[in-house]
Amino acid sequence: MTNEELATYLQTVGFTVETLEATGPPGAASFLVIRNFEVRVGTKGGQKFEIAIQRSTAVPYVLPPAIHVRPHAVSMGSAASQGSPLGPDWQYLSRVLRVAPTPAKVVSHLHSIFGEL
Repeated sequence: MTNEELATYLQTVGFTVETLEATGPPGAASFLVIRNFEVRVGTKGGQKFEIAIQRSTAVPYVLPPAIHVRPHAVSMGSAASQGSPLGPDWQYLSRVLRVAPTPAKVVSHLHSIFGEL
């Protein structure tokens, strides 16, 4: 899987996807942003978030062990959260995908993260 394959899959299943550059020095991280991601289950069910996933340069592809969400999904500092390099309105949630990534597994992983909150 590549960043482009993930973006194409997300668009194919109906998500709006954009690229976002983190502020900072030249060459700062680039992120794939999913707009209006609606949570299916759990206490956040029905809510919509923007999700940013840092673009991976690893070959084979490795999903970074974090997602960045806007608005904040939990109180800052709880549930393995912290500030995000994307700015104060974003929240970093530390989570690891423990299986080989495919686009469908990434989407499932995102839903499971919110289901745990």
